[in-house]
Amino acid sequence: MEQINKWIIENPTAFSIIKYVLLVAFVLILIQLTRRFLQQKVTDTGARYKSQKGIEIIGYIVLIFLSFSYFTGNIKDFTLAIGLFTAGIAFTLQELILSIAGSLYIFIVKVYKPGDRIEINGIKGDVIDVDSIYTTMMEIGQWVSSDNYSGRIVKLSNAFVFKGPIITILKISLLYGTNLIYQLNMGRMWS
Repeated sequence: MEQINKWIIENPTAFSIIKYVLLVAFVLILIQLTRRFLQQKVTDTGARYKSQKGIEIIGYIVLIFLSFSYFTGNIKDFTLAIGLFTAGIAFTLQELILSIAGSLYIFIVKVYKPGDRIEINGIKGDVIDVDSIYTTMMEIGQWVSSDNYSGRIVKLSNAFVFKGPIITILKISLLYGTNLIYQLNMGRMWS
């Protein structure tokens, strides 16, 4: 016992890491036991899936909170760690946040709506759907001549409304702006 106490006094960092690993293992085992208990007791498949996912997410949030509080020690360091963590999350998810802001901009300002023909980021097409992250378009042009559908459905991030111009082609110009190419062979008709 004296040797263990002596090792703990000589190696406080290693002891702290071992204690942290045991704490994380305990929380992970607790998560798995709770999920197995729910799997046995909940009969509805949908409710079982959602409850297991909820327990898993809550467990990971508890792990993150325990990790911050374990390594920071006092409240000043804890708030600094939370601030750095949220800054990292914001930097990592900046495209997602910009897409959600873009969808709000599209809905509030009514930049375009389903049924409009637009050109955005060099891609021209008819808008099929606008959701919270993506705009879905039926592409026209590209490798097909004139304004025919290419057969491809394109999903564009709503963040593009902030990154470049959006060209909206009005419905009136669709009526008059199409090019029809006819090839007539007059020689056969008159012979």
